[in-house]
Amino acid sequence: MKALILAGGRGTRLRPLTHTKNKHMLPIGNRPMIERIIKDAVDLGIKDIIININKGDKEMPELLGDGKRFGRGVKLHYIEQPEPNGMMYPIKLAEKLIGNDEFLFSAGDNILTGGLKQHYEDFKKKKSDAHVLVVRRPDYQNFGVAVMKGDKIVKTVEKPKEFVSDLVLSAIYFFTPAVFKAFDYAKPIDPKGTGKPEYYPPVINNWLIENGYTFTASEVTGWWKDTGAPEDIILANRLILERECLDKCDGKVKDSKMEGNIEIGKGSVVKNSILRGPISIAKDVTIENAYIGPFTSIGDGSIVKNAEIENSILMGNCNIHELNQRLDSCLIGWNAEVTTKESHPKADTLFIGDDSKVELAK
Repeated sequence: MKALILAGGRGTRLRPLTHTKNKHMLPIGNRPMIERIIKDAVDLGIKDIIININKGDKEMPELLGDGKRFGRGVKLHYIEQPEPNGMMYPIKLAEKLIGNDEFLFSAGDNILTGGLKQHYEDFKKKKSDAHVLVVRRPDYQNFGVAVMKGDKIVKTVEKPKEFVSDLVLSAIYFFTPAVFKAFDYAKPIDPKGTGKPEYYPPVINNWLIENGYTFTASEVTGWWKDTGAPEDIILANRLILERECLDKCDGKVKDSKMEGNIEIGKGSVVKNSILRGPISIAKDVTIENAYIGPFTSIGDGSIVKNAEIENSILMGNCNIHELNQRLDSCLIGWNAEVTTKESHPKADTLFIGDDSKVELAK
């Protein structure tokens, strides 16, 4: 079995962070989110993993490398997508690399607890041609959904206006090579009226169903998150830290109080501060005269001094200092600085990029 993982797209809902970074590189629990689905694939015994990237993307191959660090025999292959053409289109682009093998197909920004083994076993047990993980959600109108009859899917619908099912398609599939036939006949659709039809999941899914292929599903009963918006990233970070954060210190701690699970990376220094976990502190971080509250991840090389912050993500090389009030539920990008203005006039001064959002306390 092989894997095809999507790492393209523009991440428009996560701007300005995604103006300079691929959204799949954003850290969850101080680890790029795409690494989590790669690990799930490797845990299934998959060695050949294909990563779909935007045209000209050099950062993703530099970040992930050739696959050796993910395990013995693991190989990563990269395919560029010339332009956006729908979530399912990378399957067609990867056809030659996948060949006659069955394969895992997943978005790179899906965060799933519990791994994929149980779902893969379900796929094999049911002898399906296609199998998708579904999640029961009350906001089904915002997603594609699966209409079930028994243990088989009879139809999938993109963003239904009226109730047909609350089983949301998770963007994690198992396919046999039968899926490649769909691209010879299925027509793309334009549900948003953009003027550019794309290969949405129901286009391919429904062709397979209508042409006699077995399409099944297994329900995710644990936690699944599509990290497409800032609040999703913060919530995912919180839940990952709750489950995975270890009480481990590879740095130095002096005159500080620490409660709960707190990871401190090599070269990091904590002085005269209060830390309440779960917290993940990466390498070469300096924390001094600070309060770091629960569910906070602090990236490599960051500084937090004379400041308070909680339930937030600092991407890396951030400088948070001399603040008079606590920061909460923040996403702070690489190399950013947040501080208090000492000079007159005593007014807030903001340097804000495109698509930013700032909420100032009263």
